[in-house]
Amino acid sequence: MAHAQADAAQNPASGNGIVRGRVFSEATGTYVSNAQISVDGTGIATISEDGGDFTLTGVPTGAANLTVRYAGLEDTHVSVVIDAGQAARVDVSMKAQAIADHGRDSEAIVVNGARSGEAAALMQRRAAMNAVESIDADAFGALTMNDVGEFMKNMPGISLDYVEVDTDAVRIGGLDSKYSTFTQDGARLASASPSSRQSSFTQMSITGITRIDLNNTLTARMDADAPGGNVNLISKYAFLLKKRLLQAQLTGVATSDSTLGTYYAPDDRKHATVFPGGQISYADVFLGGRLGIALNGSYNANYVQQDRVQTDWAYYSGTNKDSKGAPLAGQVLPYQTMWRAGPKFTHRAAFNGALDYKFSDRLAFSLRGGYSFYDVEYYNGYTYLKYGSTTTSYVDTANSTATHLVVPQNANAGVDTEYSHRYNPQHVVMANPKLEYKGDTFEVALRGSYSYAATNFDSDGFFQRNDTQDKNLGFTLDREDTETPAYTLTQTAGKSWSDPANWTPVNSATSIRYPVSHTNDAQYGGNLDLKKKLDAGTVHLELLGGVGIRTNSWQTDEGGYTSYNYIGGTLGGPGTLPATSNYQFLIKGFDAGNFNSQGWRADNNYAAYDLFVAHPEYFKEDVTGGLTRKYNSTHEVRETIKAAYGELQGGWNRLRFDIGLRYEHTQEGAAVTQSRAFNAAACGCASGTVDAINYQYYNGQQLWNRFGYDNWFVSGGLKYDINRNTVAHFAASQAILRPDYGNLGGALTVNDTALTVSAPNRNLKPEEVTKYFVSLQHYLPHAGIIAVSAYRLDVKNMQYSAKVTDPALVGLPDDYNGYQITTTLNQPGISSTNGVIFEYSQQLTFLPGALKGLGVRGSFTYVDPDGPRVSTPDYSANWAVRYNRGPFDVQMTGSYIGTYRTSALTNTPTTATNGILYHNERTLWNLSASYRLNKTWSLQVAGRNIFNAPDIVYSNVRSRVQLYSIYGSMWSAAVKASF
Repeated sequence: MAHAQADAAQNPASGNGIVRGRVFSEATGTYVSNAQISVDGTGIATISEDGGDFTLTGVPTGAANLTVRYAGLEDTHVSVVIDAGQAARVDVSMKAQAIADHGRDSEAIVVNGARSGEAAALMQRRAAMNAVESIDADAFGALTMNDVGEFMKNMPGISLDYVEVDTDAVRIGGLDSKYSTFTQDGARLASASPSSRQSSFTQMSITGITRIDLNNTLTARMDADAPGGNVNLISKYAFLLKKRLLQAQLTGVATSDSTLGTYYAPDDRKHATVFPGGQISYADVFLGGRLGIALNGSYNANYVQQDRVQTDWAYYSGTNKDSKGAPLAGQVLPYQTMWRAGPKFTHRAAFNGALDYKFSDRLAFSLRGGYSFYDVEYYNGYTYLKYGSTTTSYVDTANSTATHLVVPQNANAGVDTEYSHRYNPQHVVMANPKLEYKGDTFEVALRGSYSYAATNFDSDGFFQRNDTQDKNLGFTLDREDTETPAYTLTQTAGKSWSDPANWTPVNSATSIRYPVSHTNDAQYGGNLDLKKKLDAGTVHLELLGGVGIRTNSWQTDEGGYTSYNYIGGTLGGPGTLPATSNYQFLIKGFDAGNFNSQGWRADNNYAAYDLFVAHPEYFKEDVTGGLTRKYNSTHEVRETIKAAYGELQGGWNRLRFDIGLRYEHTQEGAAVTQSRAFNAAACGCASGTVDAINYQYYNGQQLWNRFGYDNWFVSGGLKYDINRNTVAHFAASQAILRPDYGNLGGALTVNDTALTVSAPNRNLKPEEVTKYFVSLQHYLPHAGIIAVSAYRLDVKNMQYSAKVTDPALVGLPDDYNGYQITTTLNQPGISSTNGVIFEYSQQLTFLPGALKGLGVRGSFTYVDPDGPRVSTPDYSANWAVRYNRGPFDVQMTGSYIGTYRTSALTNTPTTATNGILYHNERTLWNLSASYRLNKTWSLQVAGRNIFNAPDIVYSNVRSRVQLYSIYGSMWSAAVKASF
């Protein structure tokens, strides 16, 4: 259906006219972008922009027939007459493709909501000249915790980094996550990582997001510091809709560790483990279609247990001996086992808003903005049973095996705690205004952006850790094999480890820690973008150009904690630090053998802090250590990037092309901590004193290191329509990876006794990356696709960890001649990574009857680097089966990540501690289901990691497990109303 009318407007040239219009989908009730609009019998074509608007120029006057196409919708044909001196307007309303069902109930299945998300993603992909993968918010059903990472793991060609239960960062094309950047509506998201530029999913929410674009290659308009690719989150806005939207959802979230009642956490207080949540969305258009407002908000919370058993392996060599003097060379034995119960409470609140105002049909203002808050409090109760080290073993090796360890009583054998209890609130604020003028052949946009991110570690009256121990013990450890975490423990000598009073404070200057730290990043940007449409005969061109500036201010003091040693026992205070009285240290997520019957204590970090407040004299502060950490942990980086670009896009018959050139000038500034080797004569003081630390670090005075560099980047792409449904695509782009914050403004860590230094490299060069991407895509009816893609990444100046002895290599003075320096260097030559991606997605409409509501999708990625890589799986895949018919919508999704290395490339199989560690392959399953009660109400349920798959890391060989973790499955149930 279409409506055409003539508007008074001057034609740009005699004999030619203009057609303006808007494309609306009746299936989804939204205006759609990337619809293909063409003038029959000519080469004139365009695609609809955001809000469904389109403009066709150079259309011959007289009668014209238009064809409008969009995946999953019926082709729409429009006839329009363009009179001399007039421009025609066509409003197109597209219907869903109907699938006749001649079964018993003769019901017609309409591909609308079930495939609208896939359709929007495919149309975005088909329209883009760079290599893009898109996912729409409608495509994957309900999500727990509105997690961006859980949303993205359904995309081809990527793998995810996890921090225990939560997704943390994305790897694109096999590159480390630091090679990827995140933007929202094209504006850069700030990163509050304490050491790198990497953005974390914890600082993002899917609330108010309609689509996510994964840009595998870049265009000249994009920042050129995303060698792996860019992830762009697209906000919802009111002009997408034809009528008001009001949705509300009330949710309950629980995990496999939850109970209906309360439970004592390690703070010795009762906590709920099932949490309410909800979200609300509102959008409407006012003032006769001139003002649009969209508001979205959400809140979620959860609890997980996160249990773990860790067994560390020693690869003995040389003169290593056990406690009885027996040689250990060539033996591989565990030397310590750690049990961790890690209760974790998380809250996430987010708000996203969009305001649009049309001053006229050509001039418009928009504002996108939002706020995200994420906080987590975790109690990682690391408790170690120690029976050796990487150089010696307390095991009676003559009477032991790898699964039966006999540890005679030894002064150094026993248990100790090394907790990590932290509260981490994170804040993100962003605002992106834009003023845009759109003429028929000329457009100009003025864009601004502001993004602020903060990551804090605070303390609400608790210590991070207050270590205790029970030493001089004898015991045995037994288990069926070296893969299982189910140990049978038997104490054979020493004070009972089941009595909390026998665990005494660890005598160390850092055994009690009070960490409070802050990291923040503020980024401002401004851009001027121009676009001019040109016709050169039958070739239709668009010339784009612009300038931009972005500033980045980052600072941190993470790592500068205050520490103490407990001496209260010698001053008449308690002989040991407090233990919990209500909370019990138990492993709940899996079979841990007889561990739970041992009655091991749990340190009470709150009660220990209360004791500190009441009796500070019981706690001796590590003044010199704290001062050293303060000097080493205070960093600041300021950065300005000025850019200009030009880009030419065009089309001729079935061929479309894009070529761009971008220039960036980078100006860096970093506060550099000064450090020198200790010299008693020059200092006039003794080593290890406050005066000595102040001398070594120049009393905390920092130098401001400034430098700059220039780069040019070429990008482009070719797309050829082999036929209506088959497209061949080639794209390429150049980019850089700037040195991370730690190397720009990091500090030295010096051990004058061992003559070792850990140092940033202030001479580090940016990595230079060229990415090539080629793809063959066949689009199937009803929003489906079969595609195969291949890519290649060539990296020059790749960064790697190294140990050197020449201080000049990293910009250090000659004072450090003779020291072994651990640093980061640029690798000579080119490092290459190749990859292949296979994709398939289809609504199975060829099946009979009710089975027509079945849809499937899947992708498989193979990565082939030219050498070993860290955290780069060779294989990854994801898949889904979805059934949508009538009120039912059920979807089961899965993801697979193959085995990958986690140890640094400097490790070898004989490295004393654990050799080379590998993360074992892992498969995760998610479930989403909804039932529509009526037009207003629906019920939803969603599950994440529903089979509670273990997370396993092994040492050298699969049978030698080092880490065994269970994080729990997460479930949400919701009632949703749409008005």
